[in-house]
Amino acid sequence: MKEQYNGGSGMRETTSAEDPMKRDQRVGGSETLQAFLLFLLPVSLAIPLYVCGILQGLTPYYLVYSIYILGSIAITRRNGRQLHEIGLTGRNLTESLLMSSALVLGNLIGRLRAGAHIASGLTLSMIGQQALYNFVFSGPGQEILFRGLILSAISRWKGAVLAVVISSVLFGIMHARMGIAYVFWTAVIGGFYGYVAYKTGNVVGPMLIHGLYNFLFDFLLTS
Repeated sequence: MKEQYNGGSGMRETTSAEDPMKRDQRVGGSETLQAFLLFLLPVSLAIPLYVCGILQGLTPYYLVYSIYILGSIAITRRNGRQLHEIGLTGRNLTESLLMSSALVLGNLIGRLRAGAHIASGLTLSMIGQQALYNFVFSGPGQEILFRGLILSAISRWKGAVLAVVISSVLFGIMHARMGIAYVFWTAVIGGFYGYVAYKTGNVVGPMLIHGLYNFLFDFLLTS
């Protein structure tokens, strides 16, 4: 409790200082709601435009991921937080990269042993477009939102375990168009990236490795 004098009247006013932990939970809850809206709104906008033929090819993905990146940064700064609090930092980058790369290396070894090879007919233009998409938009867009903003907001609100679970489930749901099995698999991958981001406090490693994973296994290599 804290007492203050009200001007020159000599009357005392009693105020209560907010518990820092409760304040973090309150702010985390508000930030979680903002993060959920950021997750839903661009997709809700892009899907009708795609169905109507207004957006074609990778354009809706560029739009959605751009909003995710800029929106996550804007929400973070609006709530008085620094970018390193959502993992955008050089701190522990090496550890973050090494931990994240285990997923790519394990998958790469398995694919190569199964006979995977570089797809034929690729042009420099195709490679450049896919590199731009995966390393500048897809990887950063998904990681900054799911393992950056959403993970950190829910961690402050309800704790790290629930944060990893919820962010991973949402990440899986985002891939629902690929089928239930793919939703489950991407949720598992999201859980791994979430663990790395939480353990290292760095989302740049998962961001780069996510882009590499998609570039290799969704574009460059074929069975």
